[in-house]
Amino acid sequence: MMDERAAWLTQGKGTTPSLRWSFSTEAPLIALDLARETGEILAADISGGLYLLDRQGQFLHLNRGIKDVQLVHWSDRGKLGAAIYSDNNICCFDRDLNVLWAISFSVEALAITMDSYGDYIAVSLASGKTIIIDSQKRKVASFETMRPLSYLEFQVSEPRLIGAAENGLLCCYDLEGNCIWTEKHWSNCGGIALSGDGRRIFLAGFNYGILIFDYEGDSAGTLVFEGTPKVLACDFIGNRIVTATIEQELYWLNQEGKLLWGGAIPDEAIEVACDPFGQWCVCGLKSGLVQCLDWSDAI
Repeated sequence: MMDERAAWLTQGKGTTPSLRWSFSTEAPLIALDLARETGEILAADISGGLYLLDRQGQFLHLNRGIKDVQLVHWSDRGKLGAAIYSDNNICCFDRDLNVLWAISFSVEALAITMDSYGDYIAVSLASGKTIIIDSQKRKVASFETMRPLSYLEFQVSEPRLIGAAENGLLCCYDLEGNCIWTEKHWSNCGGIALSGDGRRIFLAGFNYGILIFDYEGDSAGTLVFEGTPKVLACDFIGNRIVTATIEQELYWLNQEGKLLWGGAIPDEAIEVACDPFGQWCVCGLKSGLVQCLDWSDAI
């Protein structure tokens, strides 16, 4: 008998995925991230619950001591994690979700990310400043942009930080705070995703579809499909893209934008994630339902 939580998958178009696992947080979901090497999932709900799951969706750890979590990031190697909480605070925590240190800022923190090894954390502030800190809480560098950056991602193959403002700015900085390139575009955005080598940068461009940029920040095309992309993720090579739309649909695409599978999701998507090989994705819904959709048997 089919799990009722998987029934919505059969209503989509394309190659139907199997439901690898399901997990529900105790309160509505607020944030989610994937460690690409370990396959672990870090999720946070509005009650202050911070959950760590293994690649099979099994519960590993829970922390209820960080109040008002807004964003989380889990390093690819599963070494350390970081979070924004209570608007203007960030913290770093270990594999057991024990807080190692915390920093308070005088202005709101907008985005946070961590490099694959868990050595560096970058946080952007509403003032337009972005600060890079090492895992020992030491400031490494800082820089300012014309618009506050709402999205941050470290590139895997080189120590470069990609940032995007909500309204028309994409940029790249090194770990010393030097600007490598900056690119203006004509769309608001809902999130960014990078291939491992940074040669494909995907931007959720709302009504413009998914905008693609290359290693130098130049436009490399657009993926246009039915719906307004809100959040997105890609595999390590950039051959598979998963995106959830404002219209509450989920799409699994190849690098040319061909629809491999798509369907309506039962609730608003908070975040999506994709494994490094493009075989499965994780979708976290506002209700607290987190599900892993698997296409490995179809590849």
